Amino acid sequence: MIEERRRHNRIKRQLPLKIADNTFDIITETVDISPTGIYCRVTRLLPLMSKIEVILLVPAKNSGNDAKKIRCKGAVVRTEPIILENTDKAHYNMAIFFTEVSKKDQKVIEEYVQSSGNPSEIGIEVTNN
Repeated sequence: MIEERRRHNRIKRQLPLKIADNTFDIITETVDISPTGIYCRVTRLLPLMSKIEVILLVPAKNSGNDAKKIRCKGAVVRTEPIILENTDKAHYNMAIFFTEVSKKDQKVIEEYVQSSGNPSEIGIEVTNN
């Protein structure tokens, strides 16, 4: 069994996402999310440790279509080129670590992750006793 090194649970969810700095805006969605960062797919290569602004829409707890807009800062910590058939654009999987996020917003993300995933999605080992 592979040992999980992450301190926070992570779930696979597609949430609307905007990544920006002074020279660009990228609209995409998350592949997965944790209270400390996101993993997403983009069409622009960003250098490692690029400082960016992240705007994320997290579904509000116990509400139909309402979402909480979370605005924070992040850094690109991993970028992987990927090959997609039937496209002429380059694509990259990118991991972003949140460098500045309010405690309140981090709590919103943490509650969403904990309430949204089943144990197999978030890396918790399930035992039947």
